[in-house]
Amino acid sequence: MEENYKDKRGISELFDVPIKTHNNDLTEMRRTEFNVYILRPSHKRVYINVEGYKSFLEYKQKLRESTIKKKIKVIYRYDII
Repeated sequence: MEENYKDKRGISELFDVPIKTHNNDLTEMRRTEFNVYILRPSHKRVYINVEGYKSFLEYKQKLRESTIKKKIKVIYRYDII
């Protein structure tokens, strides 16, 4: 099975994300279990697995949705009282 890797610029263009945002995402990926999707053969070259980055974005979306739901529940509880 062939894996598809792209450099920072390629991922940035593919997902229409600014490079600075992408760099922040990479930092977060390196600190989580998604670090296996990043290849760094030298200090100047970085390659990211496209499917891995997509999985990371889906993970971040689920986290965001769950925190929003928790906030809505808290707000709803205070409105009842």
